[in-house]
Amino acid sequence: MATSPVLLNPSSLAPWSRVRVKWFQVLLSLIFICFTSTTLMGGANTGTVLNAVWRAVLGTWHYDLRGIANEVLRKFGHFFGYGMIGLIFRNAWVASLRALTSLVRAWVAPFAGSLAVASTFLVACLDEWHQKFVPGRVSSFHDVLVDTTGALLLNVMVWELRARKRRQLMNAY
Repeated sequence: MATSPVLLNPSSLAPWSRVRVKWFQVLLSLIFICFTSTTLMGGANTGTVLNAVWRAVLGTWHYDLRGIANEVLRKFGHFFGYGMIGLIFRNAWVASLRALTSLVRAWVAPFAGSLAVASTFLVACLDEWHQKFVPGRVSSFHDVLVDTTGALLLNVMVWELRARKRRQLMNAY
């Protein structure tokens, strides 16, 4: 029977190996952020791609909504992308805190979630600061707020889903 790759299921590893795998996943997400902060992924280029896809799938635009659609999709990408990065940070912080401390298990998840949102905020700030110096890109604190909100909301959703699952398991006995 085949086993899943370690990067996708590191639960079979020792605690410190698990921590390394989780932080490696963070590193991969930061490399992705570096790629998306280039001129290639600027609004003008994504607008051109959106226009080509729209015309191929739906035909001509009835109204000139390209700019609005491009902006909405880019903000959704910020929100969801950084939300996922916030979850990746959360997993890394949970693994680290469990390996480092003997904190009460109930305190690890909220504390790790807080660290994850703070880490995501820091990465978003650094990303927007970097974009200030990239030709064809614009720096915006509004994007930092969208990014941080995505990380916060997804972390709260995961925390609530896990709490609900724990309550269901407790009620089953």
